[in-house]
Order: sequence, then C-alpha cells, then structure tokens
Amino acid sequence: MKLNGLTRISITLVLLLSSVRAFASDDYSVQLYFGLSVPDGSGVSMQQWDTFMTEHIVTRFAGFNVVDSVGYWQGKPERSKIVTILLKASQVAEAEAVARQYAKQFHQDSVMMVKSSVVKVEFVSAKEPELIQ
Repeated sequence: MKLNGLTRISITLVLLLSSVRAFASDDYSVQLYFGLSVPDGSGVSMQQWDTFMTEHIVTRFAGFNVVDSVGYWQGKPERSKIVTILLKASQVAEAEAVARQYAKQFHQDSVMMVKSSVVKVEFVSAKEPELIQ
C-alpha cells in the first residue's frame, strides 16, 4: 500500500501524540497563594484563616502543606499563606473552587494558583533499603 505525504504526516503525528500522552502524568502539585490583606486596609485574622482552611481545604483534600509567607504585590509586602496540594487532574477544579471561594469571601482580586506536573512522589523512611542479592 502506497501512502501519500499527508497520510504519512498524519500517521507520524498520531504516533507522536500517543507517545507524549503515555509519558504525561495525571499527578499535579498545586500551590495556592492566599493574600491576607483586605482592600479596606484590614487583614484576614488567623482565626478567619483557620476557619476557612478547616471548612474549605481540609474537607476537600486528604493532605496538604501550609507555609507562612510574605509576598509582594505592586511593591508592597503582604502576609500570605501558601498551600501546596498533591492531587490528580480530576481534582484541579476543587483547588480552583477553593481559590474562588477565598477571593469572594475576603474581597481579593484573585488567588494565584501554580500547577506543575509531578514526575515522581516518594516517601523516604529512616530505614535503609534492603539490597537484593
């Protein structure tokens, strides 16, 4: 069977896209950056943050990490919280919902979300691995 140039290109593209999909990960690391300043000059209190976290983050995700931070926006420092969550692609919409809820509840212009593909997650214990002989 003879193939014309367009057919060869189409087959090559299908094969390339198939191989890319095979290496693509369904695992993501999402970082949400929550500013604690409110436009009226006040701020989100630690009790307000804890309540928000308990009601909107703890209820959606089995595990996550929270870091206190100072971010800068338009040259001004702002206290913030960075929440890192390892999740599946199907859960990204939940992270976006958390960001939208926070922005709405605390009158924020936005919440920054950084999504990165995860190649590998490993839990390293104190025990040395056994060597197989």
